[in-house]
Amino acid sequence: MLTEIKPLIHTFKNMSQFYFFDVNKNKIINIDEETYRALNDPDPTLIEGIPVIRKLQSQGYLSVNRAQEIKHANGEILEELLGYNLKKIILQVTQNCNFRCNYCVYSGSYVNRVHNNKRMDFAVARKGIDFLIAHSKDAQEIDIGFYGGEPLLEIDLIIQCMDYAIQVAEGKNVSFSLTTNGSLLNETNAKKLLGYNLRITVSLDGPQEVHDKNRTFASNGCGTFNTVYNNIKRIVQKYPSIKQNLSFSMVIDPTAQFSCLDEFIGSEEEFFNESSVIGSFISNAYRNEEVRFSENFIGEWEYSRFKYLLFVLGKVSKANNSQLIRSSYREHFDYVSKSHRNIAPIAKADHHSGPCVPGQIRLFMSTDAFFYPCERVSETSDIMRIGSIEEGFYFDKIEELLNVGKLTEDNCKDCFAFRNCKICASLSDDGTKLSRETKLKACQDVRYNLEEVLKDVVTLKECGLKKEMIQKAMS
Repeated sequence: MLTEIKPLIHTFKNMSQFYFFDVNKNKIINIDEETYRALNDPDPTLIEGIPVIRKLQSQGYLSVNRAQEIKHANGEILEELLGYNLKKIILQVTQNCNFRCNYCVYSGSYVNRVHNNKRMDFAVARKGIDFLIAHSKDAQEIDIGFYGGEPLLEIDLIIQCMDYAIQVAEGKNVSFSLTTNGSLLNETNAKKLLGYNLRITVSLDGPQEVHDKNRTFASNGCGTFNTVYNNIKRIVQKYPSIKQNLSFSMVIDPTAQFSCLDEFIGSEEEFFNESSVIGSFISNAYRNEEVRFSENFIGEWEYSRFKYLLFVLGKVSKANNSQLIRSSYREHFDYVSKSHRNIAPIAKADHHSGPCVPGQIRLFMSTDAFFYPCERVSETSDIMRIGSIEEGFYFDKIEELLNVGKLTEDNCKDCFAFRNCKICASLSDDGTKLSRETKLKACQDVRYNLEEVLKDVVTLKECGLKKEMIQKAMS
């Protein structure tokens, strides 16, 4: 029977080859040029009767199946997930910071609050910890994070919180985490933190000339590199066991030279040895002016990506690739791993991937005891306030954030990125409300990035990529 609905697929070309990505199957299929042209014909009925297409349809490909309603499945069990299976709470122990970083979301360049002297007292922190434990009865492992501002300005409160959590954890495995600018991670404070199951992430943006460009002291505007670098070097020498739980976060400035970041990591092998270095770009979410990438940066970034692919394929040694590039390929490797599995077709009531249950994975509690989905959303946006320690969760708001796809329902139903979308409510927030226009801008980026991922994946497979190569590259 002829159909007037097009299959839910995305066709693309790569290196003179023709492909389609089947959304329901989540698989990429290599096809000939004739089939490619037929699938791209605006008249969907013309694909009927073509032998290759009939064969693919008999194998379950080229389905016209789509979601009839955009609705997240977890919306039905929000009270259960948030009542019994919380994983983590992040306590904003202070809104103050001794740094003034140009790209910080509290620097004044974003639609957000700015640094101030607000701090969390122990009575509020204790309620937050009690809330996590009371709402995690089905979770054996829980984590408590400490956030700022600069959290080590409140190190005594952090110690008090960790001691209390260990005391009342009721047989759970409790871990802790904090991200610090490193200026206060001196020998005295490091000694206080030893012995706790604490993961420490230090922000270090590269060599001195790069780091100091954006990360300065609030008191005098001077660069902070020497203080941070010397602190870490001293504590690692005195307490070498701390390296087991130490990692580095490098915010990549797209106006700088990418090659100098690689050279810095490579030249400081002893400093970074045994510790992961995670790179991330300056965020445009909530930003007043969009960050622009320099041509030199783009060229160096793409060349480093190319070298990393050669490393994955076993063509160059590990020494010739960048740690900072690895995270940019995680999406590729996740797709390759998942594409081997048979998955269920899209349900009649379904939602694009991307949003987690707001608050379940990284519940963020501000100094004044309000709840937010995570630490990456704007604290000044009313839609993102999903509860408080006194009132509990606002489930109506949580359900709205979870079902962010309803903003663009018709677009989502026909989108080839439906199963591989990365959009959550934070990318749809215009600073005051969830916005269709803001989400559609994010949708463009998601579709573009997914097509690039698909092209990279088929290129890697054509060059002999095997699953064990991925495991080696990511180890």
